[in-house]
Amino acid sequence: MSTEIQSATPGRLRRLARRMGAVAVAAVTVTALATPAWALPDFADGKMNSVIRGSGSDTTFFAMQAMDAAFNGSPGCELVLPPNTPQYTCLADLPTTVLTENYDHEAALSQFPQGSGAGLRQLCQQNDGPTGGLPAGVSPISYARSSSSVSSIPSTCNSGDQLRYVGWAKDAIAIAKWLGGASGPVTNLTHAQLQEIFRDVSGDGCAEDWGDFGGTPGTPIIVHGIQTSSGTYATITSFLGGDANACVAATGGQVLFENDCTEINNLSAAAKGASLWPLSFGKYITGAANCTDAATDLISVGGIAATPTTIQNSTYQYNRTLYNVYRRGGPGWIEGYIGENGWICKPNAVHSKKVGDTNPGQANANVDRNWGLAIDKVITDAGFVKVNATGNKCNFVNFN
Repeated sequence: MSTEIQSATPGRLRRLARRMGAVAVAAVTVTALATPAWALPDFADGKMNSVIRGSGSDTTFFAMQAMDAAFNGSPGCELVLPPNTPQYTCLADLPTTVLTENYDHEAALSQFPQGSGAGLRQLCQQNDGPTGGLPAGVSPISYARSSSSVSSIPSTCNSGDQLRYVGWAKDAIAIAKWLGGASGPVTNLTHAQLQEIFRDVSGDGCAEDWGDFGGTPGTPIIVHGIQTSSGTYATITSFLGGDANACVAATGGQVLFENDCTEINNLSAAAKGASLWPLSFGKYITGAANCTDAATDLISVGGIAATPTTIQNSTYQYNRTLYNVYRRGGPGWIEGYIGENGWICKPNAVHSKKVGDTNPGQANANVDRNWGLAIDKVITDAGFVKVNATGNKCNFVNFN
C-alpha cells in the first residue's frame, strides 16, 4: 500500500474547470437509520489496513481535515512497540482497551480540494483501468467529499459505479450583500425575486434595479457568481432552477472563487453596495469566506433567515446536505470511518467517554474526552449542523 501523505496548503483555494455534466439517477434516500447493536466491526482485524484518502469539495475540506485529526488521534488497541514486529498490529485486548474508536489506528487524510465534481470523477475512475483497477495517472482515493446532491453527479460516473452518498452535516447557500449602499435597506428576498435577479426568468433582461426590491432606486444590481466546478455552484443552480451565473456578465459582476469574498472586498464602495452573491453559510459565519460581519450581511429568503436551527429543520429554503461518497462493496475500513454507521456517523451512545462524564457514551478509564461530542464539535466549529439532532448522525442516498 502507499502511505505517502500529501500536504494541503491552506489559504485561498482557486481553480477553474468545465461545468460538470449531470445524468439522471435513481436514488433511494434513507432519512433515519436504526442504531446498530454495537460490536467490534469485522474490518477491525488488529492491523492498520491502509490510508483513507478523501478528495473533492472545497467547502468541506477544512472540516474533514479537522475530522481526520480527531479520528487519527482517537484511541484504540495497544500496538506492538518497535523494533518488535509486525509493527502497527494490535496486542491482545485488555478490559480497558478502547474498542469504540479507531481500533486499528487507521490513518485518514484529505487531499487538496479541486471541487466536488473533481472528487466524484476521481472516485468513479478508480476501477476504470484495463483490468478493472486504477488507471495510469489517476490518484488513488477512498472517498469523495461533495457539497452537491446526487442529482449533480458528473457524467464520468456510470452504471458500474455503485456509490453511496453519506450525509454527515448540513449547510446552506446563503445570499450575501454589503451592508452599506444601495442594498443596505434590503433584508429579505423571495425565491421568485432571486430567480429573476440571478437568472432573468421573465426574459426582459438581466438589468434589475435595487429600488424594485426595497433598496435604493436607480442603482442596478450587480450579480456575482461562482466557478462552475464547485458543489456550491451546482447546488444554488439546482435551487434556482437554472444557471446561477446567467446574469453575471450582463450586470458587470464576477465569477468568484467558491466561498471567497476577497474580490467583493476589492470593489469600489458603490459597487460593493450594489452587489449580491451566494456562498456557504458555514464558511460565512466562521469567517473562512473573508466576509467581515461589520461589512456584510445575509439576506433572508422568503422571510426566513439562515440559522443553525432553520438549516437543521429545513425551514430555510436553500439548505443542503454535505456528503462523503464511497463505493458500495469496497473495503470495510473506508466505511468504518465515513460510512453511514461508521466513526463519524454512529450515535454518541456507542462512542467512548471519560469516567464521570454524564453525557451519552461508554465510560472507559483509558479515555480523556467524550469522542462523540468531539465529532459534534468538528461539525459546529465549521459552521455546519448535524443532519440528525439525536441518534445516528447521518443519512444516505444511493447512486445505482
